Amino acid sequence: MTPNIIECPDLEVLFTELETGEGPALEHAKHCPLCTAIIEEHRLLEKDLSRLADPLPPPDLVHKVMARVAAEPTPLRRELWTGVSILAASLAVGLGVLLSSDAALSGAGTALARFVVDGKAFFDALLSGGRALWSTAAAPVAGLLAALLLSSLFGIKRLAGSGPTPSEA
Repeated sequence: MTPNIIECPDLEVLFTELETGEGPALEHAKHCPLCTAIIEEHRLLEKDLSRLADPLPPPDLVHKVMARVAAEPTPLRRELWTGVSILAASLAVGLGVLLSSDAALSGAGTALARFVVDGKAFFDALLSGGRALWSTAAAPVAGLLAALLLSSLFGIKRLAGSGPTPSEA
């Protein structure tokens, strides 16, 4: 080993003083060819690193991500719990508003009593009308109800799509 290498400062000290721009290690580097070469290599490396730019994402990145999202639908349990939590929060807020106001509570009680009293008369009238309709036009009413029920069921099936088979579930 040459005496020049032994006298060379620690690289951390050299780079720290290089950053501040002054210090004894930096003065040493002006006269030591080994330290000058290290500083020059460090400067070139910093220059090369500063030229590097983040690469742009591939042009089809969004398409690929959306395809993977569509391929993996949200689990049914998560959707169910989200819906239940929204319903529970809404009911809690509504109940809180109802219980916090005396006028709202008395209005709700009056409306409920009126519904029970008027509901019985409405239900009796509805049954009477249904009986009259059934006695005069039973076949067309039955056909219309069957068509309405089947079209609703097929519409719901189409909206729901084909789910996993029992063996896949």
